[in-house]
Amino acid sequence: MQRIVTTAAVALLMLTGSAGLAQENDDNAESSKQDEQLMAEIRKLGGQVLELAQDDSRLTVAFHLAGGEIGDDVLKPLAGASSVYSLNLRGTSVTDAGLAHIAGMTQLVRLHLEKTKVTDAGLKYLAGLHNLEYLNLYGTAVTDTGLESLKGLKTLKKLYTWESKVTEPGQQALLAVLPELQIIPDFKKDRELAELEAKRKVEATVIFAEEAKKAAEEAAKKAEADKAKLEENEKKLKDARQAAAEAEQAARDLESQAAGAKKSAETAEKTADGIAEEAAGAKQSAQNAVKAADDQDKQTAEVKKAADAAAKAAEEAKKTSEEAAKEAEAAAKEAEELAKEPTAKPADEEKEDDKKEE
Repeated sequence: MQRIVTTAAVALLMLTGSAGLAQENDDNAESSKQDEQLMAEIRKLGGQVLELAQDDSRLTVAFHLAGGEIGDDVLKPLAGASSVYSLNLRGTSVTDAGLAHIAGMTQLVRLHLEKTKVTDAGLKYLAGLHNLEYLNLYGTAVTDTGLESLKGLKTLKKLYTWESKVTEPGQQALLAVLPELQIIPDFKKDRELAELEAKRKVEATVIFAEEAKKAAEEAAKKAEADKAKLEENEKKLKDARQAAAEAEQAARDLESQAAGAKKSAETAEKTADGIAEEAAGAKQSAQNAVKAADDQDKQTAEVKKAADAAAKAAEEAKKTSEEAAKEAEAAAKEAEELAKEPTAKPADEEKEDDKKEE
């Protein structure tokens, strides 16, 4: 009995499953047909539409690259569409009224409204988009009031509010309800980061100032040392220049002396030449004098010889004269005696006189 009941239950389940699968297939076919019609209308209006992935038939719709004026009318075909994953209206002329057409797109995950004409009034149409994770309000006129309409979006993960009229208090009010939400820019975090950065900069500035002071003191010491060294080097340079000047002057003096010496040498050479000539002349004169002296010696010798001969002759003549004088004296004496005696002489005395005369 139990086996019969189990078999009946399984059969019932199979029938139910088959009926459900058939219904799902019918729904998918209907949905696919609606999506094809929606895609055709979007393209006709100048939009772009693609399936999210090969295995994900959800649609990504974009009008930010469409040519011409894109206004609220392009959103009419999207009213109630459940297959749209992403909608990009960046830079279009869509207004708050146009957002009314997307209020029923409950499966929408990403919505780009940057640089559109949307204000706080249009955000109330987004309150029912319970699957929305990404919303970009960059460059719109949305204020803190408009953010109140987003507090019910529990799935919202990222919100862009650059260059809008949203303030830090408005952001903080929204974050108090949605603490996991990332708002870009996050004014509080940015302010805290700015304050932290400013504090770090102040600390860094203080450290830098201290290091700069220390470096300045070290630089001052080094500058003082460099100054002293420079002065020393300048003194050395001055001394070196003075020494160089003195050396240069000494060199000039030496050159002058050398020139003088050269001139003196030239003069001395000329003088030496003159002296040499005079010496040669003197030598010749000496030779001549020697020759003359030799000649004079010869003459003197001859004169002396002649003088000696004359002296000898004179001596002999003197002797002869003396002898003659003696003989004369004797003769005179004899004559006196003869005068005293008779004229006739004896024969013996005449013979004696003849011998004397001989």
